[in-house]
Amino acid sequence: MKFTPKSDKELNEDRLLPVGEYDFTISKGQDTVSKKGNEMIELLIRVFKPDGTFILVTDYLMESMLYKVSHAAQACGLADKYNAGNLLGDDFEGKSGRLKLGIQVDKEGNYPDRNVVKDYIVDKDHATSLKAQAPVSKVSALADLDDEIPF
Repeated sequence: MKFTPKSDKELNEDRLLPVGEYDFTISKGQDTVSKKGNEMIELLIRVFKPDGTFILVTDYLMESMLYKVSHAAQACGLADKYNAGNLLGDDFEGKSGRLKLGIQVDKEGNYPDRNVVKDYIVDKDHATSLKAQAPVSKVSALADLDDEIPF
């Protein structure tokens, strides 16, 4: 096998992007469950380098980090589904936008550094779509309930 040798630094540069903002496209979205048994969405994301090539990053959306779920939904044009309180992994497939990328360092030194999604960037058009909806009042929410007592 013939190849061009690279230093560890060069190899890291090939697979890690510096902290910053990047364009992305979601290749796959999947509904799954965390190790603690919580529902979550696993996203396989193509994060594009300035030269047009990309790296793959996996991100997890969970209710415990609802701000990130909200921003991901808004950045992907899924504000209506977010407002309805029901998002599926499939909803994200093929969606594009911008995100903030970070680097996670393994403090134990067992694993190589890896890129992680810190947050999704919401453009002004998507940001207004969540704010434009009036909040549901408690009175109107109670009116939707069936008033027949089951016992």
